[in-house]
Amino acid sequence: MNTKKVEEIPALVAAGEITKTEAVNLIAQEIYCCPFRFGMAAYDEDFRSDVLLTFLMKGSLVIERYIPSYGSFRSYLFAFVQGLVLTQKRNQIRKMISENSVKQCMSSEALEFQEEETSPSVEKLSASEKPVKYSICSNESVWKELSKKCRTAGISNAKTALILALKSSYYIPVDYVDEVSSYCRLESAEIHRIIAELNSLLYAKIKRRNIVSDRRDNAYYFHRKYYMQMKYCNRDKTDMVALSEKYVKQTKNWKNKNDQLQKSRYRVCPTNKMIAKMLGICERQVSYYINRGKKLYEENKIIV
Repeated sequence: MNTKKVEEIPALVAAGEITKTEAVNLIAQEIYCCPFRFGMAAYDEDFRSDVLLTFLMKGSLVIERYIPSYGSFRSYLFAFVQGLVLTQKRNQIRKMISENSVKQCMSSEALEFQEEETSPSVEKLSASEKPVKYSICSNESVWKELSKKCRTAGISNAKTALILALKSSYYIPVDYVDEVSSYCRLESAEIHRIIAELNSLLYAKIKRRNIVSDRRDNAYYFHRKYYMQMKYCNRDKTDMVALSEKYVKQTKNWKNKNDQLQKSRYRVCPTNKMIAKMLGICERQVSYYINRGKKLYEENKIIV
């Protein structure tokens, strides 16, 4: 795209000849193909791609805020892109400082650990300790209290609501826990405590899901990056076959990780046995109330 064409973009949008989205794509193509026109020639491909990603998300502001009487559109566009460049540089600096701080912290903790090993009398306290492991208790009093307070016809619904809340302990929002507690006529703090204990037993599952989730997000980032490169690059000077292979590979990785996260193996929820042991009831009771909840859902009946 030539310089004159860029200057015409606001007028074309105002006249309805092109949409804002089309205008943003035209400008993005100009930025990708001619980074030197926007003061980005000295930056590497990854840095320019990050700036371009941000522009695709916020580029419509350039069209909306531009006032012709204040100056040329290209000058305004240059200043806008430079603002994105500065933001990206700040983000990189913050990331570098954060990573260095983590490294220093880890180094300090390693040194502290060595000192503690050689000095047994020193009290061991470090930020790198493993997550707290709650001691498993039966919580029989909670289940008995529920039975005592809900001796009306709604006791089965109350027990079903409690079991389903515990089964979804990792995902249930705080306000939902409060609603379930109120419905079951139990102390909210008690239910929150039981949920915290259950979640402490799910550390391995949570860690496994987070690893797959991080890989999915990383693959999606490169999927979008290679897509933009194919869309805006100079095809005469780019190895399109190699670029296409990278795009296909990352797209496949992204979709595979999404599929994995949908499988039961990566769902984070306590087993019926865990819930039964926590409440001091038999596992068959837990299964019964879960199946009852499914049946009520299928019949479109409201529990809580």
